[in-house]
Amino acid sequence: MDLFGEYDVVVVGAGVTGVVASIRAAREGMKTLLVEGSGVLGGLVTGGRLTKPTGLVNGGVFKELINRAAEYKGADNQTRRSYWGSYTGVFDAEVMQRVIIDVVEEAGVEVLLHAHVTDVVREGKQLKGIQIRTKSGTKLLLAKVVIDSSGDGDVASLAGAEFMLGRPQDGLTQPITSYFRVLNVDIPAVAQDFKENKEDMWELVVPDKEGATNEDYAIVFFATGLSKRIEEAKKDGFDWIIPKNHITFKAGLIPGELNINVTRFHGNGLDERTLSRAEIEIRKQAYSAFDFLKKYVRGFETSIFLEVAPKLGIRETRRIVGEYILTENDVRSEARFEDAIGLSNCPVDVHEPGGEKAIMDNVGKGYGIPLRCLIPKEVDGLLVAGRCISVDEIAFGSTRNVPACALTGEAAAVTAAIAVQNSLLPREVPIKEVQRGLIEHNIPLGTPETTYNPI
Repeated sequence: MDLFGEYDVVVVGAGVTGVVASIRAAREGMKTLLVEGSGVLGGLVTGGRLTKPTGLVNGGVFKELINRAAEYKGADNQTRRSYWGSYTGVFDAEVMQRVIIDVVEEAGVEVLLHAHVTDVVREGKQLKGIQIRTKSGTKLLLAKVVIDSSGDGDVASLAGAEFMLGRPQDGLTQPITSYFRVLNVDIPAVAQDFKENKEDMWELVVPDKEGATNEDYAIVFFATGLSKRIEEAKKDGFDWIIPKNHITFKAGLIPGELNINVTRFHGNGLDERTLSRAEIEIRKQAYSAFDFLKKYVRGFETSIFLEVAPKLGIRETRRIVGEYILTENDVRSEARFEDAIGLSNCPVDVHEPGGEKAIMDNVGKGYGIPLRCLIPKEVDGLLVAGRCISVDEIAFGSTRNVPACALTGEAAAVTAAIAVQNSLLPREVPIKEVQRGLIEHNIPLGTPETTYNPI
């Protein structure tokens, strides 16, 4: 087997978590490689059009990315209110892709796309590297620390880490989805329709100064609802094939562009047949939803179906068992921890496994995420970040959101850098040193002393 290279830090998965982690690690002086199976940097925030952070983006690399996107007129970095709390940083997917490429290259991160992790190299309990499969064949990567930001916990699983999957009672996970994109929508007419039917809307965000043209609503417009209208359409004989009872709308950067979240496919995102079927069924659902909108929602009469987001939205797979499992009670009770590495106000956002409903619950002033949730039991030389950290199935409904994922990516990188610089295992790194590095980048920690109020 050929040796591809030796690195201080290898980050696996180039979603927002891995992008943030690799940039921070490289800026800390680490020789850093970012490995990604697809050809896209940014994961769901670019290829999946997941362009509205569900929560506040506070400090750190991701805040910088949003601010730089705003300089291109491709992001709204104002703080906005929702019924579940506050959020910041709606952005355009392609502008964000451009910014990510700029910042990754400026930081000196080496990027390897179209490379799939197939195995790991261990000495006892310590991870020493990973095997990857590329067009050129199987290669070996050696690393002092590996950060698993794959979303699915692929590296951790291959390394033998214990993991949880789905609800304890039946193993069901939150459903798979994809945004689809529509052009030539009369968004002022849509907004007026929703205002006239407020009883059927969960949420409606419009510009501070509404106008009569689509340009006035770009990036800012956001809405969720239409449960009653969907039921009425079904009674009317409309063939609604989607196991979901509401629709979410986000205005894009192009005047008249809406990104729409409504598709839902139930199944295990780790199963190859499920993934293949999901790709097809989600497109059929998107076409059904588009037909519904043209028929039942004012402003869609001359709209054009542009595309289904190219990257499939996997909400839930493995959650690694770490040194601490963050719980639903922690999240709902605004828990603080001495080893917290970030304060998250992301709502508990759970799409009903096996069903058609969803909840979005406020978490008050936010909760701390312990560093222990990033440290797998029984495996050394490895940190997990993003969707696969150590949480229970309800806390996961909050920590899977983009702002929380970015926090864990940044913390994993700072921890990895300190470990490499001091010849320590990640679990041996003093928490105060990690926290000091995060505070330098204006990240509120979520410790008992944290006074920052994000609401």
